[in-house]
Amino acid sequence: MGRKPIYTRVYNQLRYQILSGELAIGSPLPPERKLAAQLGVSRNTVVRAYAELEAEGFIASRMGSGRYVEALPPAPRIRRINWNSQHGYESLAASPSHMAELLEVTDRCPNPINFAHGDGGKHTLASSRFSDYVKATAEELPSYYFTSVQGLPQLRELLVEWMGMEQISSPEQVTITSGSQEGLYLITTLLARPGDCIVTEMPTYFGSLQLFQSLGLQIVPVPLDADGMRIDVLEGVLARCRPRFLYTVPTYHNPTGRTLSLERRKRLLALSERYGIPIVEDDAYRHLHLAEEPPPPLKALDETGSVIYLNTFSKLLFPGLRIGWVAASRPFVRLLTRLKELSITTNTLGQLAVAAFLRDGALLPHLTDARRQYAEQAAIMERHLELLRPLGIRWERPAGGFYFWLSLPEEINPRRLMTLCREQGVLIACGDMFLLREAEQPYIRLCFTHERPEQIDRGMAIIARLLHEQKELMT
Repeated sequence: MGRKPIYTRVYNQLRYQILSGELAIGSPLPPERKLAAQLGVSRNTVVRAYAELEAEGFIASRMGSGRYVEALPPAPRIRRINWNSQHGYESLAASPSHMAELLEVTDRCPNPINFAHGDGGKHTLASSRFSDYVKATAEELPSYYFTSVQGLPQLRELLVEWMGMEQISSPEQVTITSGSQEGLYLITTLLARPGDCIVTEMPTYFGSLQLFQSLGLQIVPVPLDADGMRIDVLEGVLARCRPRFLYTVPTYHNPTGRTLSLERRKRLLALSERYGIPIVEDDAYRHLHLAEEPPPPLKALDETGSVIYLNTFSKLLFPGLRIGWVAASRPFVRLLTRLKELSITTNTLGQLAVAAFLRDGALLPHLTDARRQYAEQAAIMERHLELLRPLGIRWERPAGGFYFWLSLPEEINPRRLMTLCREQGVLIACGDMFLLREAEQPYIRLCFTHERPEQIDRGMAIIARLLHEQKELMT
């Protein structure tokens, strides 16, 4: 396998920095000679890398002032097709279908070791005894009929109590949705139109990227560090553009597991107020801490009503339940509920079962037990990772959530590793799934909560073997 040209390495490095938000929109790039000196390459190498980036629309030249990072244009929306035409169906795929791909693989592959999906395992579902509530609810006649478009009233009342935030004091501030994905779709449809700009941390949950891209939105990335979203970079972005909203997973972020510090939460809310930009807070992982509790939700610190709160039972119980909720100001929730009418309502049986589960006080004991199991599973996976440290594997220990975010050594290709693992019956997620475009980058994401300990041992042994084999091939 031949070495790649030097300009390709420079191009890939700059491209990743732009996609991840490390080089924010509008920021200047170093002059060719200066960057060449910094990287220890020839000026012609930098010239060629810049030319490639300019051809793709990542950067642009300005007469007399150098080159600057451009905002990426919106991805093509899913277009209406001509029913009588036999051509053009390939244009339906406006962006990568990572969720469909993962679900299809698990359907095709019998009993995979699944480190790719972000959910709790069947073992925690069994110990929760939630199925007892489903069975009991199924005996009740109302479970087979529609309920309120806004959601089962008693469930919304219980959620207000469960959230425990003075900003959400009434069930009229809550709408039940078919998972958080529908909630995010409804919010986005209300707040933005095709061509509008929105901001999110990068990398981020690929389901949100796929949604935003399919709606024709321009996505402006902001990078993360150990304390979460870089608020200093965000401030510079907001000075250059006026996004319709900001989407964030501030607590046990997907995929990195990082948590926005309390000080940054306050600064983020101050920026939201100064620029008049709503914040969509996806708080799916809040109650899945492995040790100490995280900082309060952004919504609990919200003094102006600018935070739209989004959560789901997919992470707390199980993903197939498809019950989430949106909590916000009454006027916004009224608008969202009117839009929700287009899908009529949400799974009545599931809402009744969840309401009974909450009413009996069963959720907190379930979470206590699940957190204990997840901490054990995380420790098992990390023991295997420690053995791989000599290969150059790097990671941060997660404080909560579901994931290890791994940095691989330079010579290991994450997509190649993902394919090899899949052939051996182990599913992992490649890091560029969580970026705006496919890119050369060093990361993979491993979910430690889905599989039982013995399966974690088996799967990590396979990954270790493949990493050693790939390392030997490249040396």
